[in-house]
Amino acid sequence: YNNLQSIPNNQRISMRKSLFCFVFLATTALSLCRGFSLSSRAIFVAAQPTQYAKRQFPTTKTLPRGAPSALRQSLTSINGGGGGPQSSPSYKKVDLVALSKYSTGLGIQMALIFVFLAEIDNILASLSLKIPFFCNFLFFYMFNLKSSIFSILPNRKRSREKNSEGQKKMSKENLEYSKRTIPTWTPPGIAFVFGWPLLTFGLRAWTASMVVRTSGKYASAAIMSLMLHLGIGTLWNTVNIVERRLGVSVILLYALWLTKAFTAWQFYKITSPGGKLLAVTLTWLTAAVALETRTWQINPDPDNGGRKEPLVPMKHPKWTTKFRWE
Repeated sequence: YNNLQSIPNNQRISMRKSLFCFVFLATTALSLCRGFSLSSRAIFVAAQPTQYAKRQFPTTKTLPRGAPSALRQSLTSINGGGGGPQSSPSYKKVDLVALSKYSTGLGIQMALIFVFLAEIDNILASLSLKIPFFCNFLFFYMFNLKSSIFSILPNRKRSREKNSEGQKKMSKENLEYSKRTIPTWTPPGIAFVFGWPLLTFGLRAWTASMVVRTSGKYASAAIMSLMLHLGIGTLWNTVNIVERRLGVSVILLYALWLTKAFTAWQFYKITSPGGKLLAVTLTWLTAAVALETRTWQINPDPDNGGRKEPLVPMKHPKWTTKFRWE
């Protein structure tokens, strides 16, 4: 107690702020994640690798010459029509509708965010107000979580059917999603709590607050580069969680990495410590990219002849891209 009394008041206030910040982030992380966050749960499918065995696809079989023709035809259809070890790919055309909706959704989201931030700049300038650093931190941290409200694309799976058949359908889809084979080196669930809500979200918010404090603007090129990064993350949720396109989600994770690196460079030009701190989060994102890439490699697509899922959106009845109101 005597040692605490000897600490100067300004240092004690600083310690209290740091403690409050840590408690806030930890509480937010646990409340959002229920053990691990939605994003990390979607990327890593956080579960023990031993719970899921690698899926085996049906192998082809042959029949004796005297077998009935009807039985031969049914077996041919099961094997994919070719009678060989792999059926031919069922994806013939690129889904141009999906590509156009992805571009439209991302473009509108960026436009809405820019207008929103520009209006904040105008209001603060007219009132000659300056927002405290910690309030900016809270603002950007919440933006990490809720930037999807500006998107016209859905970012979570939902069912409008209320009957038992609809519930059974959703349960079957969730079961198939959870059966993805995951790499043996997948980190435990607790790592995602520190990797996403604390490390990634926290440093994003902190460094963005440093940029605003230095530049005095919200709708700046540096902050908008961060918003583009968040927009790519929202689009990734649409592709991976809603549409379940594993191959396309891999490409979007690489785009997420590139936009994060570009944002760190933009931050560095305004405040070098902020750019360096944001670059630290590239380590965790690199692990996410590597893990998602490996997950894509070890999960062959039964609708593509046992090959890997395509890396571009392809037309198929199991995939449909819709806006929120469709």
